[in-house]
Amino acid sequence: MRFAQRRMSAVVAIIAAFLISGVFFGLPASASDSGQQPKPQPQSPKEPPARSPEPQNQDETTIRLGTELVVLDVTVVDSANKPIMDLTQDQFQIFEDKVPQKVEFFTKEQVPVSLVFTIDTSGSMRSKLDTVIKASANLIKASRSGDEVAVIEFKEEPVLLEEFTNDINDAIYALEGMVARSQTAMLDALYLSADYAQKEGKNRRKAVVIVTDGEDKDSQYKMEEVIDHLREADVQIYLIGFTKDLEKSGGWVFSKSPQEKAEGLLNKLASETGGRAFFPRELAEVHSIAQQISTDLRTQYTIGYYPSNTKRDGTFRSVRVSVNGGNRRLVARTRNGYTAPRDGQASNR
Repeated sequence: MRFAQRRMSAVVAIIAAFLISGVFFGLPASASDSGQQPKPQPQSPKEPPARSPEPQNQDETTIRLGTELVVLDVTVVDSANKPIMDLTQDQFQIFEDKVPQKVEFFTKEQVPVSLVFTIDTSGSMRSKLDTVIKASANLIKASRSGDEVAVIEFKEEPVLLEEFTNDINDAIYALEGMVARSQTAMLDALYLSADYAQKEGKNRRKAVVIVTDGEDKDSQYKMEEVIDHLREADVQIYLIGFTKDLEKSGGWVFSKSPQEKAEGLLNKLASETGGRAFFPRELAEVHSIAQQISTDLRTQYTIGYYPSNTKRDGTFRSVRVSVNGGNRRLVARTRNGYTAPRDGQASNR
C-alpha cells in the first residue's frame, strides 16, 4: 500500500508539472503546437563536483592554475577476462593524443555508484521482459552503502519511472510495473539516460545499464550526436543486446545484416565510455551478465592526470591507458577520451 500511494502521488505530481510547464523530461511545450517532434532536451546542469585533489604547495598551485584534472575509471582484466586488483600506480601509463601523461591521482578503493537502469519495453521485448526485470532487481539488491539507483523505460520515448533513490524497494517496484508494447527509440533513451546520470547523480562514478533488442527505429538523435554527448558526460555505458533474433544476412552483397549493425552500434557505444556490451544467446544468461556488470563496477581503479595540453579549445582528446603486467597479459578498459572545456565553460572531467 505504501508503494501504491507513493506511486499515485508521483503520477499526480508529474501530470501537474506537465500541465503547468508544458515540459516532460526535457521536451519543449511548443512541440504539440508546431506539429513536429523536437529532440528531447536535457535539463539545466548542476554545478560539476570538485575533482581535483588539493595541491601540495604554492608552486604546484601556480603551475596548475587553469588546468583540469582528468579522472578515469579503469577496469583491468587478464586473458580470462578476470578483474585484476593488485596493481600499483607505477604500473599504469596514460596517453592523451598519444602523448604520455603523468599519473597524479590513484586509488583502488570501492566507491559509490549512481546507476541508471534503462529498459527497452517495446513490443519486441515482451517475451524477455520478465527475466530482464528479475536480473535487474538482483543487480539492484547488490547495491552498497552510498549507491543510488534510477529507473527509465523507453518505447517511442524515454520515461523516468523512478528518480535517483537509495531505497532499493522503490527502484524494484518501478521495474515490476513495466509493460512491453510499441516501437523502440534506443538512441534517445541512451542520450537522456546519460544526461540524467551526469546531472542528477550525486556520486562521481556514474553508469547506465541499458537493456534492448539492439534495433533503433524512432529516435530523433543520431548516432554521432549520442557519441559526442557520451564523450562529454563521463558516464559508463553497459549494454545488454538481445540481437539473436535479428536477421543475420544483409540485403546486398557486402552490406551488413541488421544483427551486425545492431551489435556494431552497441559495441561502439560501450567502448567510447569504458563500459561493455553483452549479447546473450540464451535468456538465462542475463542473470550472469548482471553479476558481471556488478563485479565490473566494483573492481575499478580511479586514476587522474593533469593534461600537458592546457588549451581550453573544446576539442576532443583521445585517451588510452596501458598496464605493465609483467608476465601477465593485461588489458585496461576506460573511456576513449573526453572533450576539453572552452574558456568560460565549466569542466566535467
